[in-house]
Amino acid sequence: MNAEYVVGLTYADRLRLASEARQALIGRLFESEIASLTSLMGPMSDGPEWPAGAAWLAARHGANACVISDGLSDPWVERDRPETGLGLEVFIESPDAGLTEDRPLTALADTWLFPLTAEVSHTLAGYPVLCEKLLAGEPLSIEFNIEHIKDGRGRVGALLSLPAVLDAVAMLPGGPVALVAITLLTVAELRYLRGKGEAARLELLETLRRQGVGHLSLLSRPSLV
Repeated sequence: MNAEYVVGLTYADRLRLASEARQALIGRLFESEIASLTSLMGPMSDGPEWPAGAAWLAARHGANACVISDGLSDPWVERDRPETGLGLEVFIESPDAGLTEDRPLTALADTWLFPLTAEVSHTLAGYPVLCEKLLAGEPLSIEFNIEHIKDGRGRVGALLSLPAVLDAVAMLPGGPVALVAITLLTVAELRYLRGKGEAARLELLETLRRQGVGHLSLLSRPSLV
């Protein structure tokens, strides 16, 4: 990033420029209007540190619904820290959200996509070393409990990766920002990846792409392991 970018700009200016550029990019990539889900998420009194604050967007991508983090790549207030925050945003895309054309995008706040994206977002905000791995191209698996998904049947797993069919890294005013896909794993896939390393995650990622699943999150599909 050119040093001239931040000279003479207040932090509010830097935040505004970053947000406007990021939201315009998301609208172009998904070919969709976008809606903010921020106000539908209660204020956090504690939790992981985001550069400026936790926020999310809702969008459509064709017939699919999407929830995208909106703030992991905000600039830090300190000028000696990265102008692109953690250097990435995360998103989930699914045809299984139940979002019909006549429903507003804000209805995605009441679907399983939102808590899953929020959980992944907060995890990455709390562990920047994971962001560094993702930015280096390493896929990661993550698991947690979300009652909204799979009728509350235990642990939920997701694979995080740079998508092959979207522009995974874009140049914004503060520098490059990566868009990381969240792909819901089946129970068998989650069990398979436990205790295994990068090679197993890469193998599963390639299989997902080869079988036409790609980065999509599907509530019901055959396991690929």
